[in-house]
Amino acid sequence: MFDERTPLVPAVARAAAILDLVAQSHSNIGTNEISRKLGYPKSSTANICIELEECGMLVRRENGYALGRKLVELGGYYLSSVDALREYYDLCASLPIMSRESSRIAILDGTDVLYLGKYEGRQQIRLTANIGDRFPAACTATGKALLAQLTPKEVQERYKGKPHAFVPLTAKSLKTVTELLSDLEKVRARGYAIDDEEATTGVTCFGLAVSGFRGDTSSVAVSSTVLTGRLTPEFRQALLNDLHALAKGLSNPLSMGK
Repeated sequence: MFDERTPLVPAVARAAAILDLVAQSHSNIGTNEISRKLGYPKSSTANICIELEECGMLVRRENGYALGRKLVELGGYYLSSVDALREYYDLCASLPIMSRESSRIAILDGTDVLYLGKYEGRQQIRLTANIGDRFPAACTATGKALLAQLTPKEVQERYKGKPHAFVPLTAKSLKTVTELLSDLEKVRARGYAIDDEEATTGVTCFGLAVSGFRGDTSSVAVSSTVLTGRLTPEFRQALLNDLHALAKGLSNPLSMGK
């Protein structure tokens, strides 16, 4: 769950691990349980929690700790600093088809995608993927679009020793690295990724990777999600046209409309 490398500053690494654990807990968690789960000494765990509480990153409840409001503030600062998100929302709203549909923007983190933003449109498909959520990359269009940028060897290395990275969300979810590599070949050939009811039954998603936004070397991926029953050939093509326009606008905003 946590980084196994030797940290340069152990106290900072422990604080980060504590925040991760509290975030993943479904209820408030006490210092004794934190110490036990992470294998940290009780005294240093208590001291770190007290300091995190002083900083506003944790808040003490009756039966343990929960995340503090400072993290929301920091998250807001982060999101407001990401130009791609502002461009993403503006472009979604301006495109004729995408403006009506549900969409997501995400980054690749290990074998997961992390959702940075969502645009609901007017169709109101209620999806479980919200801002800050993680989903297995192998069963999402955004995840496969980003994985397709890697070489097959890099993909294999990323999934090495991680059999639980393949979560069967539906009967169509990919189950092995071999299946994933085959799907990624198709993504590279057609130029976009498809989640064919692999994350949610009855829902199809298309995804495109976006590289080099404002000179950044990292990539994001954008997607559009529709009910499978609505996908006529004409609507599918119109949706893909808008999705390509969205990706083009994020890659180089000045090129939109040219």
